[in-house]
Amino acid sequence: MNKITKYLNQHIDGQVFDRPSILKAYSRDHSVIEVMPKLVALPADADDIQFLLRFANDVAEKKFNLPVAVRGAGSSKTGACLSEGMVISMEKMNKVQEVDEHDRLVRVEAGVTLEKLNAVLAAYNLCLPIKANPKETIGGLISTFPSDPYAKKYGSIFYFVERIEVVLSNGDLFQTISYTDHGMRNVTKGETFESKIYREVNELIDNNKDVVENIDQARRSRAGYGMIAQVKKKDQHVFDLMPLFFGAEGTLGVITEVILRVEAIPRPSKRVLAAFSNLEQANEYMKKVSSLGPATLDVFDVRIFEVAASHGKTIGLLEPLIDKGYYVLASFDDRWLAVNKKVRMCLGIGANALSITAENNINADDFKEIYTLVDCYLNDENSMERTSLVDEFWISGENLVSFVQKLEMIEKALEQPLPIFGSYATSVYSVRPNFDLSDISARKRAMQFLRYFAKIVRESGGSFTGGRSEGRVKGLISTSELTTRERALYDSVKSIFDPNKFMNPETKLGANLEDVVRHLRTSENQGVK
Repeated sequence: MNKITKYLNQHIDGQVFDRPSILKAYSRDHSVIEVMPKLVALPADADDIQFLLRFANDVAEKKFNLPVAVRGAGSSKTGACLSEGMVISMEKMNKVQEVDEHDRLVRVEAGVTLEKLNAVLAAYNLCLPIKANPKETIGGLISTFPSDPYAKKYGSIFYFVERIEVVLSNGDLFQTISYTDHGMRNVTKGETFESKIYREVNELIDNNKDVVENIDQARRSRAGYGMIAQVKKKDQHVFDLMPLFFGAEGTLGVITEVILRVEAIPRPSKRVLAAFSNLEQANEYMKKVSSLGPATLDVFDVRIFEVAASHGKTIGLLEPLIDKGYYVLASFDDRWLAVNKKVRMCLGIGANALSITAENNINADDFKEIYTLVDCYLNDENSMERTSLVDEFWISGENLVSFVQKLEMIEKALEQPLPIFGSYATSVYSVRPNFDLSDISARKRAMQFLRYFAKIVRESGGSFTGGRSEGRVKGLISTSELTTRERALYDSVKSIFDPNKFMNPETKLGANLEDVVRHLRTSENQGVK
């Protein structure tokens, strides 16, 4: 590796490292696994990434094993940004390059964080209305394709991306373009790698029309390359490869630059918090409130706040805590008169709640602190993050109660609490088990829990990957649930973009139990949330 490191450093403006202490720092994300890379590259620009991928592609052709993974903020909960080969970190490619205030467009490098982007846009009274970890990068949000709590009202990250620039597996620089039928005839005539991709993806869709149409009808899952259903829009006579990169997790190419459509900063929201003794009542309340078009509508098992209280984190708004049940938090950010009307309606709908409170000047700080209490729960164990195995799954509102009843059976079997929390608006929820991964038997129980949990999600008509793409960990389950033809379709997509199969091969379709178990970390995750 030392010779390779020197060679790469001689040819790029960024840096490549093989020092053990640096490799160790990039061996973890927020998942349950730890994978030590051989190299860590910090490219300075797209030219650097082109050289790195050309090199990796060349050695892959010679059957030398140097898989490549792309890392944004390192916040993946499924091991998607880890590799035994080379990790390309986008942390130096973090510039906001251009803001078009008039057309509300912004051009950024893929390593820009959501926090930095919105800080720059605030000067123009603009923002990207995505509710996610502010440390996540724009490239990471595209690659993992989360359904954030604002998605019901504002749309997910997919609806704000106008164009992306990608370095393909052979090192070519590629920009997504919406081609008409005439444009497609021209682009597919070429002999370049790009032309080959357009030609073969087009043929793949035409030869699998029924499979693609079924994917389009059930897009709750982010597994595989389901966004292929959005590539060829017959009604608009448009062909655009851009959707394929949403949820691809660096397996098809490295995103280097993004053009985003942004919005005016939403008005300050006004919130309502209601408490219910059981999920049936809470679910009925949320069903009615959702008809009011809230910006967010979240639900929390009270046990989450009990854990926070045991660490001294309390707020007056939640004192005293209900003994058993659920809290529902709705927020509205419409015009002032509309917000007040909706809040009054919300209070009326929740008249039978154990308690219901609207935000005002006196309790506003308490409302802001609610998510701080959730963070306290997530990082309960000595400020180390709880085991993230099954975050962001999809369950419909009509099946939520029956799902939680099944979840209670797993709680009893494991003898540990599994409080649920998440967004009713988007039907995306999370559960955080607490396994001591330093214990061999606990690691076995963690894998057993993964299978049992996926089973009750499936039985409840839900999707294990409904809130975010699968990575290594969830890929163990999601890949096995694909039909034979879906798997064949997605394998073909992967082969078209990455014929030498070195782009994050252990992720998504390449996830396997032996690989995950071998890399299960034996100590707590470092850092918080």
